[in-house]
Amino acid sequence: MAHNEHPHPMNIAGEHDREDAAQGSPVTELSEQESWDLLKQARFARLATRDGDEIDITPLNIVTDGEKLFFRSAKGTKVLHLQLNPNVTVEIDRAAGSEAHSVVVRGTAAMITDTDRITYVEDLGLRPWLNTEKIEFVEITPTRVTGRTFRLGH
Repeated sequence: MAHNEHPHPMNIAGEHDREDAAQGSPVTELSEQESWDLLKQARFARLATRDGDEIDITPLNIVTDGEKLFFRSAKGTKVLHLQLNPNVTVEIDRAAGSEAHSVVVRGTAAMITDTDRITYVEDLGLRPWLNTEKIEFVEITPTRVTGRTFRLGH
């Protein structure tokens, strides 16, 4: 059995549907380009950071230029975690009709301090949802981008 095969096809609706299994796996691996296409459409993501032995998950506003991901954050715990351990994971997902998608980006986070770079990110349309002062700009340089599409059960 190949490393990505599972003896029972996964159906995220929670049921095993023999008809779906007969049509092929309900889970399809996306190419890196397909994953980036979904990332370009996303504005909401989840960021996983490590704090010692714990992993924190934080909702984010994101934007991408097709090579890196960007977000803004107020100074605080999230920024401190990134400075202590820049290895992060970002996940986006979306369900539409009979399909759901999930893209995971593993990479390294760094604070942006260059004013030209900050202007570049602002021009990409990065805006905070809340009207709070989010003064830190962060970019994530991906080391691995993976995605999957799930055919939803009936």
